[in-house]
Amino acid sequence: MIDYSQEPEVSTSTLEFLVGKTVDTVLNWSPATMFFLGNQKKWAGSRMRFPIKYASNTQGMWFTGLEKFSTTATSNFINMEFDPTGREINSVMSQREVDINETNKVIDIIARRMASDAQDMASDIATSFYTLQTGNAFLSLFDACDDGTLGASSYGGLSRTTYSGLAGNYVAIGGNLTLANMRTEYNLCTHGPEMPNLLLTGKTIWGYYEKLLTPTLSNQITAMAAAGYAKFTGADGRGVPNIVAPGTPLRGAQGFNTITYAGVPVVADETLGAIQSGYLLMLNTKSINFYGIPTKKEGYQAVKFYSDTMDSVYNVPVTTGFSFSGFNTPIDQYGSVGHIILQGNLICDNPRLNGVMVTITGS
Repeated sequence: MIDYSQEPEVSTSTLEFLVGKTVDTVLNWSPATMFFLGNQKKWAGSRMRFPIKYASNTQGMWFTGLEKFSTTATSNFINMEFDPTGREINSVMSQREVDINETNKVIDIIARRMASDAQDMASDIATSFYTLQTGNAFLSLFDACDDGTLGASSYGGLSRTTYSGLAGNYVAIGGNLTLANMRTEYNLCTHGPEMPNLLLTGKTIWGYYEKLLTPTLSNQITAMAAAGYAKFTGADGRGVPNIVAPGTPLRGAQGFNTITYAGVPVVADETLGAIQSGYLLMLNTKSINFYGIPTKKEGYQAVKFYSDTMDSVYNVPVTTGFSFSGFNTPIDQYGSVGHIILQGNLICDNPRLNGVMVTITGS
């Protein structure tokens, strides 16, 4: 870096320039988190109960005449139960810094602080969605997809050993991703008309699947009736290219930026890839929802992720459920303190429609 203090002609005559937008170099993008938070359902009651059928009525019988039918009652139903929880992040400003900023402002530091903290909170929640639930954290997608192997031995307060229909579809690949093992997992997650509609993985596994598709690519070349396509066959002694059959140049095409499996989008989620390598989730998003609790406390207001002051992967217009308390002035500090909150939980009402493939190492 140049030390302009040694060049007084410049340092005493030219102002430094501050770009009016701060660039985020920290956060990883999680489109799945934004999908679930942006399509919230409303929480109701002290806890959410989801009735499930866990056993069939086995009292039926074949008959040919006057055999006595069974009158034994069966118990086939039970409730999954989920409690709400919440996530908070503080927003703290020094009033001295605000005062100085107002004297010659290029960036509104209050707006930047608010946007940055809200985006950090979204990133924290994304991490929780890809981490087995502990403490007061939201339930995760892994909790929904597990069969107990990853550690989620129960779901909705019910044992997956006792209630086997609550088991997700866990498959340990232990090697290369193949179309065959993807089909196996897809079939495990499919029941009647319900099937996966979103595949989530990290960038590395996304690339493994792209590699599986690459051999199926075909480039069709149609020769022009008169001249055909351009072909380079070398150069003459003077280095002049020797072009024969001049016409439309031949261009190659390789690689994908969007891929699907069985018509289902395969999405690269940076947060998932950063937390767990070798994972691929097959989700039925109709069975998974974030149930949010809107705050009713006076003074709280919706939070906007988007800000002209920040260039971030979370600079998106998703605000559902996030609330800010407003700034309060401490009695013994020259500054302001506020809190951003989100309440609710991520709940799957039918885990057997979802699955997780682990230990994928190549293709």
